[in-house]
Amino acid sequence: MRAARLEATGLRGPGTPGLPAAVERLLAVQGQELQPALWGLSRRVDAAARPDRAAANRSLADGEVLRTHVLRPTWHLVRPADVRWLLELTAPRVARLMASTERAWDVGDLGPGVDAVAAEVAAGPRTRAELKGALLARGVLAADAPGIVFTQTLMHAELRRLVVSGPPPAGRPEHHQVYAAFDDRVPAGYGPLGERFDAEAAVLELWRRYLPGRAFATVGDLRLWSDIPLADLRRGLAVLRDAGEVVEVPGAGDLEGLTLVGTTSVADRWLDDPGRHAPGTTRPEVDLLQAYDELLMSYRETRHVVLDPALPPPDRAGAFVHSLAVDGVVAGRWRWPANPPPGGLVDVEVQWLRDATGSEPEALSEQVTALAAYLAPTAA
Repeated sequence: MRAARLEATGLRGPGTPGLPAAVERLLAVQGQELQPALWGLSRRVDAAARPDRAAANRSLADGEVLRTHVLRPTWHLVRPADVRWLLELTAPRVARLMASTERAWDVGDLGPGVDAVAAEVAAGPRTRAELKGALLARGVLAADAPGIVFTQTLMHAELRRLVVSGPPPAGRPEHHQVYAAFDDRVPAGYGPLGERFDAEAAVLELWRRYLPGRAFATVGDLRLWSDIPLADLRRGLAVLRDAGEVVEVPGAGDLEGLTLVGTTSVADRWLDDPGRHAPGTTRPEVDLLQAYDELLMSYRETRHVVLDPALPPPDRAGAFVHSLAVDGVVAGRWRWPANPPPGGLVDVEVQWLRDATGSEPEALSEQVTALAAYLAPTAA
């Protein structure tokens, strides 16, 4: 199961021809930790085409990948053709989840602020700071309003498909707190669904896009990843099962009692002779994963596949946010290097949850070297 997921999520086996294709492979990638998320996507690209930090950021700046709030009330990186139908499918539930926060903060009517944001970006992309200044000047945002009021206003503008991530200001290629008019960056229509949105077709597309990038998962995994109601997901799964597109597999071991779903092609690859996929005696492989890597966040009900039950949970009071995995099992935490030196050397701080053994330090060193190369300034 672990090997299948490493391959399906793109961390092992053939990579994609570019970073946008890596996003498309996974459909949506949680991305509030933006620079670590772009690094994680770069590791899923073929070595010969692997982007450095500048190229990864250009994918976002050029609109090949967009960033918005979708699926859950958090940032995700999505391909332009998938943004509109995913928002149509999930935005109402995201808005309902946001409502509880707004009630707790006694947030009033955000409609005038949302309309003002739309009017501003209609004249061109605006930074977050520029939008805040404009809302204050228009009188739709009080100077003493808590920060959450402005944040929720921007999120509602995203959910209503009025704004989406825009190009960074000149000379600031990594400044992505910019908003542009939604229709300026997102193509018309509903991508794979065609010109019209159909909720049942959207759920089928969700299954068809989620599963190949995750190998095997339960309905509960997809439920918690997408926040789509279980009844809707089960109806969609029944359609795909009857069409022979997916198979259901009973879990064993610590997955006993669960039913896992995979595409027929994935099942053919991994279930015909499980022994041939067993780990060999080769040296360990270390991955420096962003905190919300899809290997971790794509699953909730079966997330323990990448956790070692013998290891203690990290001390959250002092734990680094990002995960270090050895052969797909979380074995530590690491800190994203702040302001890496121009010489290309990077000092990555690691908190092991256990003692590093054998050639694990060497494998980690290779990943740190790869991160340094990724972060190194592009030669003029």
